[in-house]
Amino acid sequence: MGLTAMIALLLALILLPLFPLSMLFNAGLQALPVWLRVPVLLAFPAAGAWLLNQAAPPPEQYILPLQLLAAFTALLYAWRLLSVQEVFIWARLQATSVWPLVWLAWLHGLHGKTLLFVALAMTIPAAVLMILGSGLSSRFGGAYLGLRGRIGPAFPRLTLAWVVTLLAALAAPPFPGFFAMLAVLQQIPVGLAAVVLAVWLLWSWAAALLWQHGLFGREWPRPAGTVDLSYGAGLGLMLTAVAAVLASIGGWSWWMH
Repeated sequence: MGLTAMIALLLALILLPLFPLSMLFNAGLQALPVWLRVPVLLAFPAAGAWLLNQAAPPPEQYILPLQLLAAFTALLYAWRLLSVQEVFIWARLQATSVWPLVWLAWLHGLHGKTLLFVALAMTIPAAVLMILGSGLSSRFGGAYLGLRGRIGPAFPRLTLAWVVTLLAALAAPPFPGFFAMLAVLQQIPVGLAAVVLAVWLLWSWAAALLWQHGLFGREWPRPAGTVDLSYGAGLGLMLTAVAAVLASIGGWSWWMH
């Protein structure tokens, strides 16, 4: 492996962090101002996937340890989601659980635009969740942590956007993340595929717990002085979701042929 490829690989480890570097990333992201968190969350996987495309595969003796570390990181953060009720924390932990899957796919030969698609398709919903989490926090304050009641009647458009974005973050069909997961599963061997499916299941379980806290139970009144998501913002999010679905379905059909 040449020096340039080695440097690219080391930088990719920082931008798509595996445990324990993932702990430093999460602590740093938590410390950033709110307006910087989303750009950072999007820039890291895009730059990391680009660097992996420039890097040569690691020496044979490092491939198995990297695979085990990536699998452990993905499972660890997916498991941690089960105890999280704050949307911003949920989003960054889920993104940290996604990025090891990019490593697994790359180690087994996935390169080019498809690798970048995988990294972004499963990270963009987490970034949108951060924005919606800020919306929840500005309307409910710290009281929205661990909500055990319905927020839909008070904020129907915000709730709809939250539910749809969470479905996208879970890589549910027909969102782009679903096709990204299929690309990963198609690339890796059966043993690792079982790990990825376990991670996918843990995301769904964690999302079900999050929905249970915010969609069911007693009705939460709208706090004084707060308003729902604007019609324009809600329509924009829905149109973006539809466009992403259509683009990913078309791209997947082209790739399969």
